[in-house]
Amino acid sequence: MYDPVSLYRTAQVVTGNPVERVVLLYEAAVRFAVRHLDALERRDFETAHTASIRCQEIVAELQEVLDLSAGPIARQLDDVYRFMLDRLVAGNLSRSIKPTVEVLDLLRELLAAWQEVSRRSRQAELAVPGRPVFGGDPGHAAAAAGLAVSRSALA
Repeated sequence: MYDPVSLYRTAQVVTGNPVERVVLLYEAAVRFAVRHLDALERRDFETAHTASIRCQEIVAELQEVLDLSAGPIARQLDDVYRFMLDRLVAGNLSRSIKPTVEVLDLLRELLAAWQEVSRRSRQAELAVPGRPVFGGDPGHAAAAAGLAVSRSALA
């Protein structure tokens, strides 16, 4: 079956830079956390469970690609991801919305920070054509440094 949204998302992942891929992962995690909450409200526990698992998988992937040698920001993100995973599991097992709401708030805050990093990286790429601003995986030290700048700008 032809799914244009799926094709578009696949193209974004394949062609995007590492920071844009992190943004896509955060957007998906938010989407699945919201889906989990909506399903809990409808008492559709199977859909809620599936959405929670998908959100957990995304957070685990974000944690997996962190370069912990990048400095204190990466280590702090690792702690945040561990907390998120614990709360997502708790919310899924207890069928309670509170733990997932806590995670959703964090995901939205981090998504906004990464969107700012992405915006700044695009601006920098336009200023110096042909020079990538961020390299490597999403846990790259440059990306973590960019997040630190972005988070302070949003505070």
